[in-house]
Amino acid sequence: MSATPDSSAHPAQPAPGDAEHTSSPAPADAPLRILQMLALAVEHTDDAVMITRPDGVIEYVNPGFERITGYPADQAIGRTPGFLRSGAPSPGFYGQLWQTIRLGRSFRAVFTNRRRNGDIYFEEKTISPIRGRDGDIRHFVATGKDVTERMAATRHLEHKAHYDSLTGLPNRSLLHDRLHQAIQRAQRKGRLVAVQFVDLDRFKIINDTLGHATGDRVLIEAARRLRDCLRATDTVARLGGDEFVLIQEDLEHPDMAEQVARKVLDTFSSHFPIGIHDLFVNVSIGVALYPGDGADPESLLMRADLAMYQAKEAGRNSFRFFEAALDAGSMRSLTLESAIGEALERREFSLVYQPLIDTRSQAPLAVEALLRWHSPRHGSIPPDHFIPLLEENGRIGDVARWALREALRQVRTLQEAGHPRLRLAFNLSGRQFRDPGLVQDIRAALDDTGFDPRLLDLELTEHTLTDNPEAAAAALRALRQLGVRLSLDDFGTGYSSIALLAHFPLHSLKIDRSFIQHMERDQQAAIIVRSSAGLARNLGLEVIAEGVENLAQLALLQELGCHLIQGQVLARPLAADELGRALAPA
Repeated sequence: MSATPDSSAHPAQPAPGDAEHTSSPAPADAPLRILQMLALAVEHTDDAVMITRPDGVIEYVNPGFERITGYPADQAIGRTPGFLRSGAPSPGFYGQLWQTIRLGRSFRAVFTNRRRNGDIYFEEKTISPIRGRDGDIRHFVATGKDVTERMAATRHLEHKAHYDSLTGLPNRSLLHDRLHQAIQRAQRKGRLVAVQFVDLDRFKIINDTLGHATGDRVLIEAARRLRDCLRATDTVARLGGDEFVLIQEDLEHPDMAEQVARKVLDTFSSHFPIGIHDLFVNVSIGVALYPGDGADPESLLMRADLAMYQAKEAGRNSFRFFEAALDAGSMRSLTLESAIGEALERREFSLVYQPLIDTRSQAPLAVEALLRWHSPRHGSIPPDHFIPLLEENGRIGDVARWALREALRQVRTLQEAGHPRLRLAFNLSGRQFRDPGLVQDIRAALDDTGFDPRLLDLELTEHTLTDNPEAAAAALRALRQLGVRLSLDDFGTGYSSIALLAHFPLHSLKIDRSFIQHMERDQQAAIIVRSSAGLARNLGLEVIAEGVENLAQLALLQELGCHLIQGQVLARPLAADELGRALAPA
């Protein structure tokens, strides 16, 4: 059977693209068919289509219009589109619209309209003129797309980018923008702008003891109270954490800023009823003024922050105006406080080790781990400067946990290199000692590093133990059950030392360096050292002298029967690799 088509049965027809076909005249009803197709397209499109006379009276709306607006055609035809207005655009908007389309140009914009049920919606609309054969405008046609969901998503993203998700306040980005605008307005009017940096005092304690959910509720209430202290034209923003900033515009005198600062302090004097808790949350406030204290947002915020720091130094729950006389030391403290917040993550901390020497054998009995901070910006910072900052910002626990694990790991390496009985002395801060998870943290660190707990000597200050003696004794017993050694550091600097010493399960006692340094010239200091050494021996405690800096002090200590020495006279603090080279073979 042939597969060729039977041309006699089916005469050949011209292909759609053949010249003979395309050149044939169009059917007489083609314009009508095109109009019918256009009408069908308009009827079935999802977009709103509206046709008006030149005076704006509606002559036609399609089903898309009815669906989007909620108005049936018979309630729209014969009216002007004004019944859709929501009142949101300014009158100038519609004036520009009519000016554009009457000139024969199309007008495009997003309209804020109101549906029949009262809901606001957004319509992306194009209005174009329809001209007659004579060139005159006969009608206007408007096509619109409902973009309400898209606008809502865009506004949601914009809100997230500029507002704090917890409190709903402007965030740092929007704060800078508003402060910049406030400065420009003040410059034109010759007025003042006040920037008040507000920090909640000891907020970290609330978070740590009652949990972040309670802390969040405190922040929300704090935001509400701050808003109530300002005029509607002013701004309160949250920078993050427990830091807020107030912007006061159009001030004639600094006293107006002081009035608000006092109002804030008074507002925060009443308790915060948060669940079952009645919390008292005070604030410290720093105030900087444009133009005297700075001409740009960065300068004003920095100086308000510095003034707030001074308020905290003065005892908290107060306010301070920025003063140019604030010295470089205060500025350095402020920048250090900022830098130390990320020092652990940036690996800026390190450890050095100072040996404790038995002068009878000249052998190192132990090494004490000492924390060091080297900032790329500020250089090496003394511990007595940065340790209080870690205590203040709540990072001391994180840093101490890192330091303990690092010290255990490094000393374990020294033990394996030929010094198996080398002990590690490690200081516990007061905050770390009060941490309910302390014992678990130490147990985990010992297990992870394989360190013998009998070779770990935890040092605590006298003040830490005497703050709450009963709780301290219980905590010490829990630590001792791990098998670690316990030492009383800085002995003699606190109160009731002798009376309480016997109640604590201690292994050793360190005489404070202040007595060691004065014992050559001060007979009372020498008596304290002699008495402390005798007391320790009678209680069966090991006695250690720290801060020994010269041979005269060393000789006196040996004469008094104190042979465990820590100080520059015998060994300076060394990095782990230096210590490994300096230690004599076991």
